[in-house]
Amino acid sequence: MLLGVKKFSEKLLLPLGKKIKRVPANVITALGLFFAFLTLLSFLVQNLVFIIITLFIVEFFDQLDGVVARLQGPTKLGAFLDSTLDRIGDIFIFFGIILSGYTNIYIGLITLAGAFLTSYTRAKIESLGVSSLYGVGLLERTDRVPILFIGSIFQIWFPTAIWWTMVLLAIGTNVTVLQRLIYAFKKFSGKNHDNP
Repeated sequence: MLLGVKKFSEKLLLPLGKKIKRVPANVITALGLFFAFLTLLSFLVQNLVFIIITLFIVEFFDQLDGVVARLQGPTKLGAFLDSTLDRIGDIFIFFGIILSGYTNIYIGLITLAGAFLTSYTRAKIESLGVSSLYGVGLLERTDRVPILFIGSIFQIWFPTAIWWTMVLLAIGTNVTVLQRLIYAFKKFSGKNHDNP
């Protein structure tokens, strides 16, 4: 993982998580999706201030729902909703970037495909018996939104910052997919096949 946001976010958000632990984690997840939709709208109207604010809030809720879920005790429904709504949120954000013209459709679709395959490979490998794939690969979901957030800030001074950020994400997400394919091949082939 490039930024390793998850490493320090739990410690940072744990005090807040303890204060709001009665709020269902699924509600926090849904709030993250709502702000991802607002991010889409912010990109469409090309309002850079709103883009920066909404991306920050999306990442905030993305990290907070995990902290609260761990305090409440993870559930299968929660895990399903978190993963599914995150993917819908990805669609909102990347469609916003593509449709607003901050990137071209080719880079946008390559990035979107890499983002989805990053999440799919993790889910599939973990379903085959690996307890956690966290840390395997260059760019995880928790890296993508912060990178877009940083790129959007740089857009204030550099008019192609988001375009180059998307190039970075296009490369990074697909490198991550390749890394996970190699990991799975090594983990599940030959003598390791029956010992995931």
